[in-house]
Amino acid sequence: MLARTAPSEDENVIKRANWKTILAALAVCLPLLGCGQQADRADFDSVLEHAEAPAAGETIPVALVAGGEAVERSVSNRKIIYTADVELVVDDFAVFERQISGVIGSHGGYASERSSDRRHGDHRGGTWVIRVPVANYDAFLSGLDSLGFARSRSETSDDVTEAYVDLEARISNKQKLEERILAMLEERPGKLTDLMEIERELSRVREEIERMEGRMRVLKDQTSLATVTLRVVEEATYQPPAAPTLTDRIAAVWGGSTRSIVQIATGLVLFAVAVIPWAVILVPIAFLAYRFRLKTA
Repeated sequence: MLARTAPSEDENVIKRANWKTILAALAVCLPLLGCGQQADRADFDSVLEHAEAPAAGETIPVALVAGGEAVERSVSNRKIIYTADVELVVDDFAVFERQISGVIGSHGGYASERSSDRRHGDHRGGTWVIRVPVANYDAFLSGLDSLGFARSRSETSDDVTEAYVDLEARISNKQKLEERILAMLEERPGKLTDLMEIERELSRVREEIERMEGRMRVLKDQTSLATVTLRVVEEATYQPPAAPTLTDRIAAVWGGSTRSIVQIATGLVLFAVAVIPWAVILVPIAFLAYRFRLKTA
């Protein structure tokens, strides 16, 4: 049986050196593992915070979208909201009602609102809110002249191209953010708390996209269809005003002077009528006061 020999001094030194090496390696690896977890978390937060901004060097072209393709921005592609307010005088309201539907339909429009007032005999009237394609907007306004006399007409235009393009870019950025969050959800299962946070962020981004898409639909509707508010009044004896002649101007001046004299005379008569009751009361009092003063003098 062989006897066990005590380890030599050199072997003890080697063992101590090996343990020191192992401890040093652990001391280096443990912080790296913690940093890896922190880096994962920091990466997640960084994606949520900065994914909405375009990457460095990435630019968003200023373009409008038509038919799924980018189109160079030009005057013809500007997004403008057209509105008009027209007051139309017609001879026969019933005839106008039969004709207006055909005029609207021939220009590709429709009446979104309609109301009529038939209580005043030969002074009937109504209001139409009409939507027509922008391409037929001017032609439709000209077509109204065949139905009656446009006593007044006002038009406004609101250029919303900048808001349209900005909203389009924001929707694109939000959709990119949504795609990145979905990719994170598939590639990094992680902890349950991280998954729930990703789901909440995804829900928030989707809600913002739907809200902006709703606003985009409103802008598209307003810029593709012009809005015309048509107020119709029936006046069978109405005569459009003509340019005044010299005789008309003389008659107008004479009538103005006559009206001024009548107004002054009317004012004097009314003043006299207002003063007479006070005179009936105050004159006797003044007379008695005068007699009393003479007696005491």
